[in-house]
Amino acid sequence: MSHSSDSDSDSDSDAPETPKNNGFRLDAHDKDSGPNQPRDRKGGHADKGRVPIDSQFQKESTNFAPDIGFNLDFFNDANANKKPAAKPNSVYTRERLYEAVVKGDAEDLDGLLEYLRKTLKLLTNAEYRDPLTGKTCLLKAMLNLKDGKNDTIPLLLEVAEKTDNLEELVNTPYTHRNFKGQTALHLAIEKRNMPLVELLMRQKADVHAKAEGEFFRKRKRGVGFYFGELPLSLAACTNQPNMVHYLMDNPYRRADIAARDSEGNTVLHALVMVADDTEENTEFVTKMYDDILLTSTRMYPNLRVEEMVNWKELTPLKLAAKLGKIEIFKHILRREMKDPEHQHLSRKFTEWAYGPLHGSLYDLTSVDTHEQTSGKSSVVEIIAFGTDTPNRHKMIILEPLNELLQEKWETFARPIFCTKFLLYIAYMLIFTVVAYNRPLTGKPPFAPERTAKGGFRFAGELLIVFGGVYLFISQIMYFWRRRPSLKMLIIDGYFEVLFFLQSAVLLASVIVYLAGHEEYVAPMVFALVLGWINLLYYTRGFQQTGIYSVMIQKTILRDIIRFLMVYVVFLFGFAAALVTLTGEAPPEVKNGTAAEDAEEAEGGGTYSGLYIACLELFKFTIGMGDLEFNDNLRFKHFIMFLLILYVVLTYVLLLNMLIALMSETVNKISSESKSIWKLQRAITILDIEKNLPLFLQDRWRSGIDIKLGKTPDGTVDERRCFRVEEVNWSVWNQNLYHLNEEPGQGTEEELKISGAADSPQRGNGFRNLVTRIRADTAKQEEQVPLNSVVATPSDASSGDARKRSTDSLTDVQTA
Repeated sequence: MSHSSDSDSDSDSDAPETPKNNGFRLDAHDKDSGPNQPRDRKGGHADKGRVPIDSQFQKESTNFAPDIGFNLDFFNDANANKKPAAKPNSVYTRERLYEAVVKGDAEDLDGLLEYLRKTLKLLTNAEYRDPLTGKTCLLKAMLNLKDGKNDTIPLLLEVAEKTDNLEELVNTPYTHRNFKGQTALHLAIEKRNMPLVELLMRQKADVHAKAEGEFFRKRKRGVGFYFGELPLSLAACTNQPNMVHYLMDNPYRRADIAARDSEGNTVLHALVMVADDTEENTEFVTKMYDDILLTSTRMYPNLRVEEMVNWKELTPLKLAAKLGKIEIFKHILRREMKDPEHQHLSRKFTEWAYGPLHGSLYDLTSVDTHEQTSGKSSVVEIIAFGTDTPNRHKMIILEPLNELLQEKWETFARPIFCTKFLLYIAYMLIFTVVAYNRPLTGKPPFAPERTAKGGFRFAGELLIVFGGVYLFISQIMYFWRRRPSLKMLIIDGYFEVLFFLQSAVLLASVIVYLAGHEEYVAPMVFALVLGWINLLYYTRGFQQTGIYSVMIQKTILRDIIRFLMVYVVFLFGFAAALVTLTGEAPPEVKNGTAAEDAEEAEGGGTYSGLYIACLELFKFTIGMGDLEFNDNLRFKHFIMFLLILYVVLTYVLLLNMLIALMSETVNKISSESKSIWKLQRAITILDIEKNLPLFLQDRWRSGIDIKLGKTPDGTVDERRCFRVEEVNWSVWNQNLYHLNEEPGQGTEEELKISGAADSPQRGNGFRNLVTRIRADTAKQEEQVPLNSVVATPSDASSGDARKRSTDSLTDVQTA
């Protein structure tokens, strides 16, 4: 049978056709060799577990599958015991063929072509392939190189060409589920062998063959290597720039940079997938990423490969954000090409520089919520709402995300948030006053009193009910819109759960109240307690209280819950034991009054019920228990032993472990608490923004439209950019490419003040400025071309030019 791998629909139109894996062919065989000869059934191995690609410790399988073929000696085989017509030294079985390619013995294959022609056999016949893995003699030879060479490979290709079987042999892949789709070209690239790659490409190797076996997929367990399945992705992910350039630009068949694997990932997506944030890995991944971008611009000027999405609608930038790959995410987000020819590939543009202080323009494409070109969610939304995304708190403080969210906070989120905060405090105060002054006599529902106090109380009750309905509906809408998982609710949505619980309990209290039951008080009071606890939600609007709230949350989730899970086991176990022991001790009747006997009988039942026993044991846990008990108890000494053991395990052991773990948690998250708080505030900002009317979203949209030059196809490169002014002592003495040489200047009327978030990059004497251009001056600035200027004192002679360039900068926002 013949095999091939499907190429991407975006591949070159002049690509050579590869053999189809659904073809049918009868294999010729004879008595000298063939799959119908007696087999060593014990020699094969079952397909259990992971089978190695090639191993000298494991022999090839001989357990061939049932086959259909024709025997050349059928009409001449009158005598079944007739000896083979061919001489043994001229017969090429699979064992002899494989042994020759493993040793690299080309001389032993001198008669192979003549034998194949005489017997009408092909090197891709079933008898010459491993029945378990589908491995051919060419793949076997590729796996047994010595000093990068195997003399049998050119001979095998020559024999296949002369038997009209070359293309099929070159492109026949593995069929085993672990290595399915891997071809000789994949192996040559993995061996980093350029001569073999060039040889295979000359022989019509499929440059879009997909190695899609389980070994080449993303795995949560076991060993594997995902590289994007395609040969180009394999070369890129194994840091072979020369190989990448050859595959993309060769005279035989060019690799399509836009080709996707089974997950829709391009080569750029694959590079993001293999990034691991280590220094060595980051260096080669970022360099390879940029090299491929530059090559694609030269070869395909109109192709925007970085904007291509996979099947999950993620661009490489969004994929890096989704996977929490900080270094490659930072590189893509802050990429700045100094060469004017490739400046359209930049996402960051240095606008002006003054010593270590410089102003930058960041491209907001796919970053901000309003700048969607592809995919469902923007970068800030992926980071803020992606509960499964690692390193979220570290990415959210990177520029320009940090300043972008800070501007949103200052522009509209903080006023709205503070207004909600004040309204909620007023609501809870009214709730508290009404609950405290509830009627104590009579049966609900109570009729409104015709007094001023009664009127205020009735109005307060209506306000509380309306507030509960509002909270209930808003939380239902939140759950419907976000569709949160359990993990998301625990990590990011715990306050939403508490708000929902508060409103649900309050509405349940209203129903019980209208039904005329006094039990409405219990759920009402519980809702009141939850309401004041939920006030902690609004601490995220302020840094100090927000950080403290983060520590409380992490301590509860990491330590207290685990403590309670273990503590409940001890509490229930010892309570059940004490109830069992004390339940067998009937009170003794003594010569006394009935009241005294009853009192002693009651005293002897200290652990008479499971509920009472749990309460008494809890007192021991907090150091308030009493070891004295009535003498009527049976097994008095054993009960004493159980109580002492319980005290040691809970009060001494568990509580002290809890304290130690809480201390460790606080120390661990103290350095991250600020960034976690900023992440929580970012979630709040985006939630507020989503609930704004569209006209307000457009009005408070961040960034400015700027013409940055032209793209390779000659169109105007106009993008929405966001200004960030920052201090960078590592590059302040280097030549910078920027739009203007000096910071913007303007009158007090031209300045729009906006608070900026504290940045760790600030230096003494400098303030991190965030600027926004007004609509009437934006058009002037768009006409300023990108240019290269060295920020040195020698530029003083060009002061007039700098002044003209600087006049276009206005509306500086100061922190």
